[in-house]
Amino acid sequence: MAEVQKNGKHQDYFTTGEFAKLCGVKKQTLFHYDEIGILSPEMTGDNGYRYYSYKQLEVFSVISMLKELDMPLKDIKKYLDGRSPEAFIELLGNQSRAIDRKIAELKALKEYIKMKLDVTKEAVSAESETVFIQEQPEEYLIMSEYSGSGSARDLAAASAENRSYYSSLGMYSADSIGGIIPASEIPEGEIYSYSHLYTRVSGRIKKAADIYVKPAGKYAVIYHRNGYSTASESYRTLFEFVKKSGFVMGDYFYEDDILDELSMKGYENYMIKISVKIESPN
Repeated sequence: MAEVQKNGKHQDYFTTGEFAKLCGVKKQTLFHYDEIGILSPEMTGDNGYRYYSYKQLEVFSVISMLKELDMPLKDIKKYLDGRSPEAFIELLGNQSRAIDRKIAELKALKEYIKMKLDVTKEAVSAESETVFIQEQPEEYLIMSEYSGSGSARDLAAASAENRSYYSSLGMYSADSIGGIIPASEIPEGEIYSYSHLYTRVSGRIKKAADIYVKPAGKYAVIYHRNGYSTASESYRTLFEFVKKSGFVMGDYFYEDDILDELSMKGYENYMIKISVKIESPN
């Protein structure tokens, strides 16, 4: 490192404190940059003071810009050491693609938040243990066949696998894992099992093979509080309602947690939404 001459030329430079103030950072940041060799003072004075030149303000701006792109300091140093127009073009191309991925992730996350907000509001205003008829839109479900028992352990493992597959598609879901039960197998008692587990998606995904289309139409619906241990009672209530009303019941019950661990503590406090498609008899 060159030394400032005794002819006052150091007056054309900035001390570490002055340079840090101009850059809007603490002096410790500059010390760290010097330590790793990314930006070192251009000169030192006889008094041991370290000085930066006005030209280094531009270098600092480049470092700051690259940091804004989430580029690690070691990669910034490597780029600065070998910078060229060609390297800059490659850098911007890579960063542009990375930003596109982040934008897609943020859009999906925003959709997740909106969906979760809507579902939670639905739950808060829901009247539980009362059957009602609801018009539901067509929905797309990523299905996975379930062959385990009704034990919490088996269900938790299968749910994790379904969620992992969904995540591998780069998707977010505001819903907990849902379950399908054949309408011919109305749950009895505390332990019951599913034929399939599913996660909702916002539309058809070409790379997802196991897409099931849940048909639009009228559904008989009941909200059940206090988790799974007494959910069979609501299934029975729903079944009796459909039978007494003279409707033809669809092939499956759809079970969804609409108040889950994100808003309630413990399985025993979850709210479950149970739906079954209905049609008027011919």
